[in-house]
Amino acid sequence: MVRLQLYEPRSEPPGTIPAVCMRSFFDRTLSRRHKTHRAWTMAALTIFLTLALVVTLVNTQAGFAVYFNGEQIGSAKSMKEVTAVVTGAEQQLKEILGHDYPLDSAISVSADLGARADDTENLKDAILDGVDGVYKMYVLEVGGKAVGATEDAKALSGILNDILSEYTTPQTTDVRFTDTLAMQTEYVSGDAVKDPAAIKALLEPGNTASAYRLTVESTEVTQRMETVPYDTEKVDDATLYKGDSAVRTEGADGENFITEKTVCINGTARSREVVSTVQTKAPVTEVVAVGTAPRPKTASYGSYIWPTEGVITSGFGPRTGFGSANHQGIDIGGSYGESIVAADGGEVTKAGWYSGYGLLVQIKHDNGDVTYYGHCSEIIVKEGDRVYRGQVIAHMGATGEANGVHCHFEIRKDGIPVNPVKYLP
Repeated sequence: MVRLQLYEPRSEPPGTIPAVCMRSFFDRTLSRRHKTHRAWTMAALTIFLTLALVVTLVNTQAGFAVYFNGEQIGSAKSMKEVTAVVTGAEQQLKEILGHDYPLDSAISVSADLGARADDTENLKDAILDGVDGVYKMYVLEVGGKAVGATEDAKALSGILNDILSEYTTPQTTDVRFTDTLAMQTEYVSGDAVKDPAAIKALLEPGNTASAYRLTVESTEVTQRMETVPYDTEKVDDATLYKGDSAVRTEGADGENFITEKTVCINGTARSREVVSTVQTKAPVTEVVAVGTAPRPKTASYGSYIWPTEGVITSGFGPRTGFGSANHQGIDIGGSYGESIVAADGGEVTKAGWYSGYGLLVQIKHDNGDVTYYGHCSEIIVKEGDRVYRGQVIAHMGATGEANGVHCHFEIRKDGIPVNPVKYLP
């Protein structure tokens, strides 16, 4: 037989909440939090709807539709804005046309709940587009002054390029205008619209009558050969007489290859700059020997003095009348017995009678030249003598084939007679 033991319920310690009471407490707390969350959500939704309503009311605020000659051209948000746009358009029209152009009769406005405000510049442009005699064109300005207008921007660019090409060569590395140029779209009157050819004529640099003529600066790089002159060096030489000289080394010019930059204004060179110099051929210095030896009295100078005083009675070359048809010297008239001197120092190689020359003195000079003194009345030197310049060698006469008293004088170079007048002082 099983016996059941009964237990008596124990009492809870003081301050302890029974389990059943705790469950009821949590249920009440969760209920209060849920209600608070719903209240906040409703408040936020109310604020959002209020703001949306305000924005909607603002966007649907009545604006003004703007009309030009009965055709709507845009809208504005206030009459003040319309007035400002019209005033600005009237002022611009006055500048364009040169006189007042009231727009009161052409502009009208009406309230429009759905109108959206346009940009005021666009609204003003729409007004200007509707005015007869006013055109929106491409305007070319030089130094801030309008030259002309055209509807084709490429035409203006073409004019400028054509002018630049007139100052362009294969050697041109840079070409530009020095003027301040501007091209922009503007509203202009019909008078400002010009044919491209007329605009080009005003811009031409050579048009001195135009206040709009342009200035073209071009830069060219050219190459050329430059001759470099040779130097001359003088050296003393004891084998030569004082006053004499001889070239020992022939001089020769050199060459440089020059690259040069030239800046031109309207085709006229204003500055030049050598960019580079390359020597292609060096110059050869000429060496000249200068005599230092004392000159003997009978030495030649290589130049001549007159053998006697007088006038030329028969010149060098072809002649008619008495004597040879081809005169190989000159005849110098004078008095019988007048002194004849050596034209330069040298050695007497002939002194005596010689055919048609009659009594003849022949002198060979140090440079190889030979001088003749013919038709003498008396010879006072002999072959082999050394004579000096100005020394008396004979007296004037008319021996041989002579027509009157005179001295026949010749200079022969390399055996060939030359005109003595070319070598006499």
